[in-house]
Amino acid sequence: MPDVRMITAKRILTRQKGGFLTEGPYPYTHTLSWAVGCGFGSIYCGQYCYASAFPNWLYNKQPGEQWGDAVILKENAPELLDAELAKAKNRHEMRIFMSSVTDPYQPLERRYRLTRRCLDVFAQYRDLDLLIIQTRSPLVIDDIDRIAAIPYAWLSMTLETDRGDLPYGPSANHVRQRLEAVTAAARAGCQVQITVSPCMPYTPDFADLLAASGAQRVVVDTFVDGDGSQGHRTAASPFAEQADYNWRATDPARALYESLRGRGLAVGWSAAGFGGIPPRQHVLI
Repeated sequence: MPDVRMITAKRILTRQKGGFLTEGPYPYTHTLSWAVGCGFGSIYCGQYCYASAFPNWLYNKQPGEQWGDAVILKENAPELLDAELAKAKNRHEMRIFMSSVTDPYQPLERRYRLTRRCLDVFAQYRDLDLLIIQTRSPLVIDDIDRIAAIPYAWLSMTLETDRGDLPYGPSANHVRQRLEAVTAAARAGCQVQITVSPCMPYTPDFADLLAASGAQRVVVDTFVDGDGSQGHRTAASPFAEQADYNWRATDPARALYESLRGRGLAVGWSAAGFGGIPPRQHVLI
C-alpha cells in the first residue's frame, strides 16, 4: 500500500486552457482530482503513466519517493467542490473530467470515499453538462446507483486489451471484472463508455467483447496519439524498455476502430473520441 498523506486544498476544479482534453469537438472545461499521486502507480499502468512527470506530483513528493509510493489526499475535496459549484455562474457549460492524473476508484477510495462524497455533491446540482468518471477499477461497482442518478454523468472504463497474458497489461481476472462492471453499470441505467487507451495487443474477439459489453461508446487510443507528445513521453518511460512489441505502431488500434464501426456504438478516436460526447441538448449519434 502507498504511504497516505493529507493536505487541505485551496481549490478542486482545474480549468482547462489547452492540452489533450480540449482538443476534441466538445472540449472539457475542468478536471477534478482529489489526490496527488495514484495508488495504481506501482502496477503496470504506472510504468507509462504521464502523470508521474506532472508538477503537482514532482512538487509534492518527498525525496526518494517514486510514482506509486505515496498518495496525497485532498481531504476537503467534497466541500471545495460544493462551494465551487454553488458559486459557478455557468454550470450548464461545465464539462468535468474526473480524473486525468489519479484514478477515482483506486483502492484507497473504499476507505476514504472521496469519490462517493463528490458524487453526492454532483447529485445536488442537476444542471451541469458532463461529468466523466474515468477509471480502470471494478470498484466503481460500489457507486453505480449514484452515477446512474446523475443525469450528466458517464462512467468511462479503461480496457486496454482483452488479453490477460501480457506482462505490461491487466490480468485475465481484471479484464473480466472490468467488463462485468461495465455491463452491470449499463444495466443499472448508467451512461457508459469504454476507453481502449492505450490500445495494446488484443485477441480477434476483442471487438465482439466490446460491442456486447453494454457500453454506448468506445474510444480507441494509442501511445503515440494519446500521450500528449506524439510518443516522446512513452519513449522515456520504463514501459518502452519492457514492451515486446512495436508500441508505436497504430495499425492494430486503427483496425480495432474500424471493426467497431457499424455495431450500434458511438466510436471515437483519441482526443476527438474523449471529447466527443455532445452537450446534453444534442442527440448522441
